[in-house]
Amino acid sequence: MVKISLNLNEDIHQNANNYFLKSKKIKNKLPGVDLIIERTLKEIEEFEKNKEEYVKKKETKEKISNLKKTQWFEKFRYTYTSSNNLLVFGKDAGTNEVLLKKHLSQNDIVFHTEAPGSPFGILKDVVSINQETKERIVDLDKRELQEAAQVICCFSSQWKKGFGTADAFWVFSDQVSKTANTGEYISKGSFMVRGDKNILKNLVLEICLGIEKKEIIDEDNDISHKYYELYSGGENSVKKKCGQRYIKLIPGQDNYKVLGREIKKKLSADISDLPTWIPNNCKITKK
Repeated sequence: MVKISLNLNEDIHQNANNYFLKSKKIKNKLPGVDLIIERTLKEIEEFEKNKEEYVKKKETKEKISNLKKTQWFEKFRYTYTSSNNLLVFGKDAGTNEVLLKKHLSQNDIVFHTEAPGSPFGILKDVVSINQETKERIVDLDKRELQEAAQVICCFSSQWKKGFGTADAFWVFSDQVSKTANTGEYISKGSFMVRGDKNILKNLVLEICLGIEKKEIIDEDNDISHKYYELYSGGENSVKKKCGQRYIKLIPGQDNYKVLGREIKKKLSADISDLPTWIPNNCKITKK
């Protein structure tokens, strides 16, 4: 039985015309419905053909996730210099605070941009002490210091403003303090820097994003699993980690969804954690 609702404020002809118009709209939609059904059936057929492969990939991904040991620095942003020194930096005021309070040691140096609005970065285990003179020595050349500072600049307000270059500095760990000067207040994520700064000028604002091939050992089954992860940093570092499978990004206003699709297409990668690896407001300039 079909139920028909009539509008008592309209005569029989007007009610009939209303149903005629409704039926016409439904009829116009039918070709679109047919296409959706056809596409869905094809997707089901494709899934059935490759079901075993999909299940195997899912199981492998879950296995790798269970086997991976999370490192402390993975809670922050991080990269490596071309000589494989670890650079860890904050994502926001809260992680800046935790990073410098809990993970800064006397063997580290600290980076920040000259202008406000930057994460603090720690380059780990690069300071040694001359036992005779007690002088602190940074076991890096200027090129590697610039690599680390460049990455920090890319996640700063200078990038957001679309600048082409920025200035940064580095200091020893004991030059960074949470103690404010008399009459001053230090907000969450901010720190006082005392003493001379080592300035690095005109650092080019560009960052590379690549796909790093990794391997994890399953000791229980005596097998290894190979997998891929996003990795970003200076070009020399990314080349060492990713070979030629990378792109270069500069400040820009590309739509984030469009940018994400383009990155996925160019790198053939899972981009679910993309915001961890690149700053906002990017555009691709290479590859």
